[in-house]
Amino acid sequence: MRLRVVAVTIAATAISLGLMYLLVGGGTDLFARRTTLTTYMPDAAGITKDSEVRLSGIRIGTVRKIELSGSLEPDRAVRAEMRVLTRYLKGIPQDSQTDVSADTLIGYQFIDVAEGKSPIPIGENGVLQSEPVKEASDRADLILTLQQNLTQVDELLAEMASPDSKVGQFITGEEMYDKFLAALQGFDRDLHTFLTPRSDLGKAFYTSEIYDRTRDLLTKADRLLASIGNGEGALGHFVASDGQYNDFLNDLTSLRATLARAGANPMLGDDESYRKAVRLARDADAMIARLNAGEGQTGRLLSNAQLYESLTGSLHTMEQLLRDLRENPRKYLRVRPF
Repeated sequence: MRLRVVAVTIAATAISLGLMYLLVGGGTDLFARRTTLTTYMPDAAGITKDSEVRLSGIRIGTVRKIELSGSLEPDRAVRAEMRVLTRYLKGIPQDSQTDVSADTLIGYQFIDVAEGKSPIPIGENGVLQSEPVKEASDRADLILTLQQNLTQVDELLAEMASPDSKVGQFITGEEMYDKFLAALQGFDRDLHTFLTPRSDLGKAFYTSEIYDRTRDLLTKADRLLASIGNGEGALGHFVASDGQYNDFLNDLTSLRATLARAGANPMLGDDESYRKAVRLARDADAMIARLNAGEGQTGRLLSNAQLYESLTGSLHTMEQLLRDLRENPRKYLRVRPF
């Protein structure tokens, strides 16, 4: 009885595990046909037995065996046998190449099959070539560059953790942090000071005073534009009617006619008349200069003070005589009776 119970339990457990395996998709390729492909590589580069084999990122099989090939050729130093699903062979051209890749820097290595250009697919138990040695050395240089970059990152982190550097003082020390915090608090305090309702900036945020002023200004501007549009005022009359425009046009027409008449004047249009006017102005200027210099009788009269005072005295005596004659005419009339 106990033996039967144990047998039934084991059978039930096996059936349950099998069903679970099939339900999660693991049984899709359980009975699928597989074939062996061989590839030769310069080095294993972390590939071990049961490492994945991928075609364009899709898992098509695993590595069954990896060993030294014994060949003296640099690109055939390691031999790897891969067990892949046969249905994927039609997607692997004959000139495809294998390479060792990883999803991340610390991820597991796998063999990646890079598709070639040949229209003929590889057959069962075929051999795939690996990437050239030059490309493998390029990958080594890339790894070296990555290592150098990681070294620089490590040095940067060490500098950040060191209390001797400014960054380290800011991270590990409290002095720079306290200064930064004090500056931040000062900025926050100043900001609250500006935004208080008692300041001009605070009034703009908390009150409607500036909003009301702006609204009144816009309202006045709107009313002014409306009055101009309705023809009110001098500007509105100028915009809405054509009276002032016609007056301005008439003034321009009159000015043009005046300039045309002035252009028809012989004096303005003739060079000889212009030269005569220039000579006349020059002669007048010379005559005024002679008068100022005291030349001639008129010049002496204008420049001689004694002659001017004598003439003034004579005119004054004559004025007194005429006034006396007017006031006392009998003084100068002598009537004799017969």
